Amino acid sequence: MIRKTLFRILPFLLLTILFVAGLTITLCLYGKGEQHLLLNTFHAPLLDRLMRVMSAVAEYGVYVLAVVFLFRKAGYSAVLAAGSLLSTVVAQVVKHSVNALRPLSWFAQNMPEVELTLVEGVQVHSYLSFPSGHTTAAFALAMALVYVVETSDRLKEKPQARAAWQCALFLLAALCGYSRIYLSQHFALDVLTGCLIGTLSSLFVCWLADRLGLTKQSWWQWRICFSKVQR
Repeated sequence: MIRKTLFRILPFLLLTILFVAGLTITLCLYGKGEQHLLLNTFHAPLLDRLMRVMSAVAEYGVYVLAVVFLFRKAGYSAVLAAGSLLSTVVAQVVKHSVNALRPLSWFAQNMPEVELTLVEGVQVHSYLSFPSGHTTAAFALAMALVYVVETSDRLKEKPQARAAWQCALFLLAALCGYSRIYLSQHFALDVLTGCLIGTLSSLFVCWLADRLGLTKQSWWQWRICFSKVQR
C-alpha cells in the first residue's frame, strides 16, 4: 500500500527531494547568513508584487480550497483540512520551542554591516523563524491536491496530465516557500524544514485515508449543491 501510494505521487516527491537537496547543499557550502544573501540578492518591482501574492496564497489558499471542494467531494475537503491541521500543529510546536531569530534580527546581531533588501509594505517579523509556517502550509496544501489529482476519475487514464499537475503544484509550493526568503521573513533552513513538515503531514493523512478505506465511505462522496447536501 505504501509503495503504491508513493509511486502514484513520484513526480511531486522527486521534485520535492531535489528542492530540499538544493537548499541543503547551498546551506552546507555557504552557511546560514551567506546563503540567505545569495538567495535574496535579486529584487525587482514585478517580483516584489509576485512574491507578496505567493506568500498570501500560502496563508489563505487552504481555507479557500477546503470550502470549494465541499461542492465536489467532502472527502477532498477532509484531506485538505486534516493535512493542514496536522502540519500546522507540528510546525507551531517546533516554532515556539525553538523561537529562532528571523533574518532581520539575526543579521542585526551577527552581521550588522549587512543591510537587507526589504519589500515596501511588508511587515517583517523578528522571532519564531524556524520553521516557516507559510511554507509548511503551502506544501501541505500541494501534497493534498496531488492526492486529489491522483484520485480524480477524470484523470484516471491520463498519467501525463496527472504528472503535469503534480509538477505545477510543486512549482506553486516552491514559489510560496521562496517568497518567504525573498521577503526576508525566513531563512532557507526554515523553508526547507517547512517543506518537509508540510509534505510528510499531508502524505501521512492521504496514506491513512487509503489505509482505512475512507474513500469508499458514503460520506466521502457528499457534496454541497446550492443549499442541499447530496450523495
